[in-house]
Amino acid sequence: MFSNKIIVKLYSSGRIYFMNKFYTTPPLKNQQEHSINDQSRTLWGIKFNSPMMNSAGMFKNGEGYDLVASLGAGGYIGGTSTPYPRVGNIKNGIKLPFITLPDSDISINYLGLPNLGDEILCHKIITTNKIDGCPIGWSVMRCPNSSPECAISLLVDSLFKFHENNLIDFIEINESCPNVKADLINLAERLHYIAENFLIKRTRNFPVILKLSNDTQIEAIPEILDLMFKYKYDGINFGNTSLQYEIINKTLIEKDKKLFNYFTHKFGGGVGGCYLKSRSLELCKTAVSYKNKIQPDYEFHVIRTGGIDCRADIEESNKIGVSLNQWYTGFFKNYISHGNAVYKEFYI
Repeated sequence: MFSNKIIVKLYSSGRIYFMNKFYTTPPLKNQQEHSINDQSRTLWGIKFNSPMMNSAGMFKNGEGYDLVASLGAGGYIGGTSTPYPRVGNIKNGIKLPFITLPDSDISINYLGLPNLGDEILCHKIITTNKIDGCPIGWSVMRCPNSSPECAISLLVDSLFKFHENNLIDFIEINESCPNVKADLINLAERLHYIAENFLIKRTRNFPVILKLSNDTQIEAIPEILDLMFKYKYDGINFGNTSLQYEIINKTLIEKDKKLFNYFTHKFGGGVGGCYLKSRSLELCKTAVSYKNKIQPDYEFHVIRTGGIDCRADIEESNKIGVSLNQWYTGFFKNYISHGNAVYKEFYI
């Protein structure tokens, strides 16, 4: 019987090995055939081959576009990146701590945003073979180690840097990561600052989306959306991982609880996986309903992230008016089962 520390160390090192192999997997020679039912849609004048794409965090340094485009993804997003490079978390002798509990259908990570930094990544040539219908997005966030004033200024600088990269079609501002304080109290100030210093200065079609946590309070959504409509943000995304450890613990099968408790006490980190799906759907349903009630005088979309792992989730999203869906844990769950047909399953 291995100790919990050894199990986490094996999972973490195994993940690093697997992801390095995954990043370097060559794309399919022929782009995946999309299907019988055309699920393409156009948002902000940008065509997406389907409402399914990866979430931020899968390709932190802009890897893998050619692979996922050839698999049939409806879009791609790189990052999340930060103004300065980060090596990620190393704690208790473990680099980039991570575990998955497949029987309980969740994962937990304490990666700490490893990335090369915006100055390098804004110039990255993500692909030389951009596929029509698989647009490229990028995820950025405030610098976790800077003062609030410095962090928002650096964030705006980064927005301009990625705005200048014509390969990138849209950008997502990550306010959902456990590495930064949620701080919804000062969200209004940040949204105003970004609007005044970046949104009104864009010189091309470059939609800006705000990503909020899966733990966002339902009651806060109308106020947040009112601010976004006021400043003409282009979309909202709910919602990444969860930190509701006590609640999540109650949903686990008994044999997984000991390792879950060990990881969350020793490292913390965000929980992903199937547990998130009902909450992400509820958040998105509230946002869509409020958007339909207010009817903003410009194009605005609601995006769902969290717990998506099957066609039924996409059908539920479609029913409530979600425009796009992003997945991470669910992608790898399906990739193990379906391999190169991982996206094809959602087209038929």
